[in-house]
Amino acid sequence: MKSRHWFIAFFALAGLSLSLPHANAQTAGVLYSWNPAGVQDWFRNFGAASTSATLANPGPGALTITETSATAGGSQAFPDGFNSIRDTGAPFSLGCCGGLDLTGLDFLEFDLGHSGVGNVNVQFFTQATPGSSYVAFGADVPVAPGIATYQLSLAGLTADQIAYMRTIGINIRDHAGEGNLVWTLNELRSGGTPLTTRVIANHDGGAADFDGVICNFDCGAISGGNGGQNNSGMSIAGNALEWTDLAGGPGAAVTWGNGTQNSGGSFNARPVDLSNYDFATIRMSATGADASVGVQFYMQTGSGFTYQSQNTTLTVDGTYYDLVFPLAGVTNRSFVDTNGVNLFAHANDLVISVDSVIYSVIPEPASLMLVGIAAIGCLGAARRPRRGI
Repeated sequence: MKSRHWFIAFFALAGLSLSLPHANAQTAGVLYSWNPAGVQDWFRNFGAASTSATLANPGPGALTITETSATAGGSQAFPDGFNSIRDTGAPFSLGCCGGLDLTGLDFLEFDLGHSGVGNVNVQFFTQATPGSSYVAFGADVPVAPGIATYQLSLAGLTADQIAYMRTIGINIRDHAGEGNLVWTLNELRSGGTPLTTRVIANHDGGAADFDGVICNFDCGAISGGNGGQNNSGMSIAGNALEWTDLAGGPGAAVTWGNGTQNSGGSFNARPVDLSNYDFATIRMSATGADASVGVQFYMQTGSGFTYQSQNTTLTVDGTYYDLVFPLAGVTNRSFVDTNGVNLFAHANDLVISVDSVIYSVIPEPASLMLVGIAAIGCLGAARRPRRGI
């Protein structure tokens, strides 16, 4: 067991306290309601050459799919746009956001129906991970005339697929006996009980367990690295991420994205929904001749990748410290493009180890609530990335 101590960094915000209300989650919530005008990036994806359809939003408030196939009732599929997440407004502009993160949730619900007289089988599906792997939400479902709610479990998906859904849709099976139909999708929701703790990284799976980490900027500070936005020069040692951070300039800034291993450590290991959590805890150590080193925790959020940060100081003594950062002042946490740590300049080379990156509703242990704390960080502090993502 690694020994540890606790530091807490705060945004310099008036009236901030540990009795903060919890944010809305990565939640059980509406993804599409079509209340804005338009079809919100939904489209016909595939089907036989003789099939066709027209998509419309007559409400607004519902997506209608009017089949116009030459061979009536032919099978065809309709998803949302790749990389679109929802239609509920900023920061979710259409196509902006890489993929939908439903980690910790249990199901999707479609309010769906059609104009026919009998049941029609529908396959509900996602294309997930950066490779857009096609995965069905279980067996085909008989969809009845009129509008009803159909609940699709996420249990058949891997953790990586749940964290990175590129698109969600319906594949309407052949229904020649019904002819061409008009389909109505009133609403699409995610559901379940959100997590109270989410481990983004713990690096406990052996030498290849990078949890998607990359260097984000100032990558020349990593000894043995190639200076690029990747994980070169880093290693896994003792179930922790480790690198030597070179003296003489700004320290490296590293990021974990959504914590998956997709694409071997690249920007494809993102985005992530962290709106359900009130604290980030980074457990890390530094070894070297300096007395201490400045550490900036940062998040880049929203479709504009807004850079938001807090600063603290890490004692350089080889001991693991838990750096705890309240998140109340961070905007747009429902779409986090990157989250990580950024080292300030230091006089000597330092060996940096990061044991874990954990988001939680309350910091652990609970006894920390009794500890007196000082506001030692600030929003949008001086050190910022020199180049965007």
